[in-house]
Amino acid sequence: MLDRLRAEFPHLHIEACAGGGGRVDPAVLARTDQVWTSDNTDAVDRLAIQHGFSQLYPAGVMAARVTDSPNPLAGRVVPLPFRFHSAMAGVLGIGGDLTRWTEAELAEAGRLVQLYKDIRPVVQHGAQFRLLAPDEGPLTAVQYLAASGERVVVLAWRPSTAFGTSCPPLRLRGLVPEARYRDEETGHEWSGAALTGFDLPLPEFPRGDCASALVRLRRVDSRG
Repeated sequence: MLDRLRAEFPHLHIEACAGGGGRVDPAVLARTDQVWTSDNTDAVDRLAIQHGFSQLYPAGVMAARVTDSPNPLAGRVVPLPFRFHSAMAGVLGIGGDLTRWTEAELAEAGRLVQLYKDIRPVVQHGAQFRLLAPDEGPLTAVQYLAASGERVVVLAWRPSTAFGTSCPPLRLRGLVPEARYRDEETGHEWSGAALTGFDLPLPEFPRGDCASALVRLRRVDSRG
């Protein structure tokens, strides 16, 4: 049926959904554009779900929704930026009741949607590196590298805080050691060698639980 539908409507966008993402396989992906990853849209739980999904499947087929807070399933209260940053790791969509969002939330959502449109080609079509896995420390992070090597996107999350716990170094991958990489937000620059061998300095996280950050880097100098 899907093959016939594809043949008759070649530009139709199809999302597969069955068993909360439990029936994803290459045969399904050959006939659809993306898949419903899980019925659990809680932004914290999704970090582990998406980490597991990405072991086999690319970010470009992983549906990821920003839903309401408290989350309808988990009941967890999560700030809007964290919810967006979690969903930005795949194919971003919004599944919340926008009629109940405040004007401030709508404005913030609009800014974050525009930001996602900027990083979308890197996230959906670049190489993905799982830098820090969920539940192995206070920080979890994922990196995307554009095929050209010119742009880097890093998403990092700190789901909870603990006194006296420091975050591990965030060492990037796939960069050219001699190249320079500039933070598109701050203008700070580092060498590829420093970013891969030492650490990527993250923006200061907000206080409390469910803090997150997005870093966009652009290669600006190859130096041989």
